[in-house]
Amino acid sequence: MVIQMIKDTDKRTDKRHNCDAKIKWTQFNQIGFNYGQESYYHARALNFSKNGLHLKTEHPLKPGMIILFRLEASHCGASDLEDCECIRTISLAEVKWCKHIVKNGESYFGIGVEYPIPY
Repeated sequence: MVIQMIKDTDKRTDKRHNCDAKIKWTQFNQIGFNYGQESYYHARALNFSKNGLHLKTEHPLKPGMIILFRLEASHCGASDLEDCECIRTISLAEVKWCKHIVKNGESYFGIGVEYPIPY
């Protein structure tokens, strides 16, 4: 499986905010989707902006994949209410990159997602 790696250049134009948020997600554009038989997975949002999220999950995701996620619990790290409101509670998001990370004996995937529809 080939997974796009993070590039050294940062293309972000919006401020990122640290967070610790529980996320539940499923693949939105899967072939053979059976209503009522969706598979949901767990992730943690590590930071966010008004345009996307950085997720940590046990499952690799392919760039271009569309996921549907729902925020389950969050500790917002934004400095004011307006910034804090930009973390979405439910949304579609496109996977932009996926990186396998091994840190302190823990193995997981860092995923960058972008909202296809801006606020």
